[in-house]
Amino acid sequence: MTIPEFASQHRLKLSHDGCDDPIIQGRIGKDSDVSDYGGRELAMCFLPGSKRTGLWNRIKVTCLTAGMRLHQEGDGEGIFVFNPADPVQAKLAIKSVQARARRKMTPETLARLAKVGFKGQKHTQEGLVLS
Repeated sequence: MTIPEFASQHRLKLSHDGCDDPIIQGRIGKDSDVSDYGGRELAMCFLPGSKRTGLWNRIKVTCLTAGMRLHQEGDGEGIFVFNPADPVQAKLAIKSVQARARRKMTPETLARLAKVGFKGQKHTQEGLVLS
């Protein structure tokens, strides 16, 4: 499963890093994210920015218990490799980096926005914006 498929399946906001690779940005620090690891696996990078060893130790134990593979470890940060098809590992990775979910618009909300004159943009598969 690729990172865009994973983001779409879990309604997560997809962004790009400095190399223009697709990632799912987390809210714990500016460098915590879920990214492609190659093949059929994804990587969860827990890099909180400041030394949060207590939080890292709790996340590390939980991830190892869920069957995720520890790829790299620091004092208060690390990288786990996980199977995106495993729902327990996927949910844990999303929760650990606190990834942002895309809002789901109900028909009532769309009707209310249309009534006040809001015209949203439609996005295509290629990322182009149509008016």
